[in-house]
Amino acid sequence: MNRPHTKLEKLALLAGAAIMLQAVPTLHAQEVVQPLPPEEIGDLNAALQRLARNPRDVAAMVDAGEASLAVGDTDAAVGFFTQAEEISPQNPRIMLGLARASVRARDPLKAIGLFNAAEQAGASMKGVGLDRGLAYDLVGDAASAQAEYRKALAEGEDDETRRRLSLSLAIAGDRKGFEEVLNPLVARGDSASYRTRAFGLAILGDEDEAVAITDAVMPREMSARMEPYLRYMKRLTPAQQASAGNLGVFPRAAQIGRDTPQVAQYREQNGLLRSPDARLAPQGEPLGRRADATSQRRRPDRGRSVAAQDEPAGTGSNELPEAVQREVARAERRQASDPLRRSDPVPVVVRRIEPKETPPVSVEPQPTAVAAASSQPEQQAPPEPTGVAVTELPPSEAAPTRVAVATPAVEPGFDLAKLPSASAPSAQVPAPPEPSEEEQQEAASVAEAFAAFANPAPRPASASNGGVDITRIKPPREVEKADPPPPPKPVHPSRHWVQVATGRDVKALGFDWRRLSRKAPDVLGKLEPHVTPWGEANRLLAGPYASREEARKAMNSLKELGIESFTYVSPEGQEIRSID
Repeated sequence: MNRPHTKLEKLALLAGAAIMLQAVPTLHAQEVVQPLPPEEIGDLNAALQRLARNPRDVAAMVDAGEASLAVGDTDAAVGFFTQAEEISPQNPRIMLGLARASVRARDPLKAIGLFNAAEQAGASMKGVGLDRGLAYDLVGDAASAQAEYRKALAEGEDDETRRRLSLSLAIAGDRKGFEEVLNPLVARGDSASYRTRAFGLAILGDEDEAVAITDAVMPREMSARMEPYLRYMKRLTPAQQASAGNLGVFPRAAQIGRDTPQVAQYREQNGLLRSPDARLAPQGEPLGRRADATSQRRRPDRGRSVAAQDEPAGTGSNELPEAVQREVARAERRQASDPLRRSDPVPVVVRRIEPKETPPVSVEPQPTAVAAASSQPEQQAPPEPTGVAVTELPPSEAAPTRVAVATPAVEPGFDLAKLPSASAPSAQVPAPPEPSEEEQQEAASVAEAFAAFANPAPRPASASNGGVDITRIKPPREVEKADPPPPPKPVHPSRHWVQVATGRDVKALGFDWRRLSRKAPDVLGKLEPHVTPWGEANRLLAGPYASREEARKAMNSLKELGIESFTYVSPEGQEIRSID
């Protein structure tokens, strides 16, 4: 039975219909929209299309390299710039691209050289202050880095440039400048500026405040992992502080506080102090009297007799008897030819005696002593000579009628019986008749020169009082060490490829490969498809090829078939897997 609707019921129906109408557009408003790729990806694809039409297009290579830097693919950028450099070596734009890529690859010294070369070649340096300043910071040249950052800020305000400038000021110890540059970003709530502030305070020595900042803005677990790094920032070199604060690269424990040899050489050549206390190093010549080459020495020279130095005029040694002169010379010649001599000669005193009281002994005078004596003027000898002539001889003990020269201590392996009998301390024998000069010279020059090299006689068993028989000692033999095994080959070595496509879906890339291999069976038919990550996408690679030339040949063959591609060199360690 139908009954008329009341006014209240009609209003309820209208309200329900309105609610249903409002729900319809709400469903459409929740559609998921796939985000568009970055603008740099479009620039890279456009440059690749130009390269497909003309593989020697230098401008397209440079554009592709700059687009690769913009998307964070430093390896691809280096590849594009290197190919362009082979075609146009002196192109300043290529130099700038390689310089920026070198900064991203953490090679600041190469980057600085390329920046300077590009500037000298007339390149416009606008827009490179951010990277050039970082290159200077990575070698510890904070003053040059700050100048580049300020040039970049003069061209246009940029948050990243301001953060790097503030950190460079902290490295230089300028806390006031550090806070003035960074505070506007902190007040604006820039999240990246909190990280810069934490590192800057740690560098300035305020580790507790730096740790408090990380505790406030980071999860507890992550801030706990950051704390030891912040507390070590003060111990790093300026170059290491810049690397840790800007790039997040911390040195190994053994390298903390030690620059690489290349960076240390750069800092030394450019007059940069290695540490704040380097000014305390002593400078200039040492204090005190400086030894003069012409000043008289207190200690006589070796090989020069004391008589030749200190003997006053009038007491010259030219009055020594000829027999004593020969004895002295013979002793010194024996000393010079003695292989057992281990120490400097000890000066001894030789009395000047009359020829009639001294039996002739065969000795050759010391050259320096004789030269000094012969240079003195001749004088009459006094009736009773009391002068004393001093010369250098080996340790000896003087007998009443002759000079006895003591031989050095004999080491094991030499026969005491073979040594001259004059070495006996208490032996007194009558002087032998004077031999002729020819016999003296022959004995001194031949027999005595080789006497020490005679084969030792067998040692008696009873003569081993504290001695060591070296014939029973077996010297250690060097054991030839086996060559170390060659280092294992890397799992993913550097190889040459040809990139034919990119995409996120690996299965879709497999479909692309089958389509391309059907179009170019001679080039791709015998190869397997490979993929490797590339930012948020993947590279589809053909290869590997044995050399760069083979990869270029394959790229040119694909170009003739209308397939766009370019060569790619995978760095060592980068995982590249095949598509199943």
